[in-house]
Amino acid sequence: MIEVLKTGLRAPPSGTGSILHSSLRAVNLEFGGRVVTLLNRKGILTASSVVLDTDRIPAISNAEFDGDILHTDSFEALMTNRIDLALHPEGGASTLAIRNSLRNHIIPRERSIMGAVLLAEGYIVERPAEGFEAAVLEEQAKRIRTCRSVEDATRTLLGIGFGLTPSGDDFILGSIAVMQLTGLSTESLRPLISRYNNAFSRTMLLDGLDGYFPQPLLEVLHAMDCGANTDDKIFDLKRIGHTSGFDMVAGMYYTASNFLY
Repeated sequence: MIEVLKTGLRAPPSGTGSILHSSLRAVNLEFGGRVVTLLNRKGILTASSVVLDTDRIPAISNAEFDGDILHTDSFEALMTNRIDLALHPEGGASTLAIRNSLRNHIIPRERSIMGAVLLAEGYIVERPAEGFEAAVLEEQAKRIRTCRSVEDATRTLLGIGFGLTPSGDDFILGSIAVMQLTGLSTESLRPLISRYNNAFSRTMLLDGLDGYFPQPLLEVLHAMDCGANTDDKIFDLKRIGHTSGFDMVAGMYYTASNFLY
């Protein structure tokens, strides 16, 4: 049995999971439309992930939960060390404070939607060399300029960008986080997200709609809520993935600046 160092799963799913993606660092299993991610000990905790005490995830071909025990053809794991990743805001964060705390962190980064946010706001940004990446940046900026609400952004940005969770998806998670932090309902987004065909992003975004966020993002939200300095927490968030953390910050900033009144 492999020890579970920490997990964000509120309740283990039922049935047999189908393997969507597998590597030495992570295995993604889909259970009824949502993904459970098994990570090695260096993985980032999310509301649908399990961090195992191993450097390499053993190869598996099938997996299922029996109550709190994950059974695979290679190992078993008991779902201990649950961590609550729910946001419980106390109403201490204003949209102005959120925007000001994030503005200095909005800087262009290769393949991040941050550059498109700056373009959409009218700033001069050095474009990538001509080609696919330049076209994506221009398309992201064009779509952002047309958005007048988080609902618009969800319709137009889902699936656009690079990565397993494209930049637009991470942007929308940042939007959801800011809305929930400031006490606004995000339920109007649920029908749009529930129909989305990217299982990884759909799980992440539905977790957000349920009020659960990746641990580094949650720590930023907690700091904002209590009025603490957020710089160190934002730097930690931007370490998620190649650009995912940057894209979440971009979504938080643009939403606070343009969609919340």
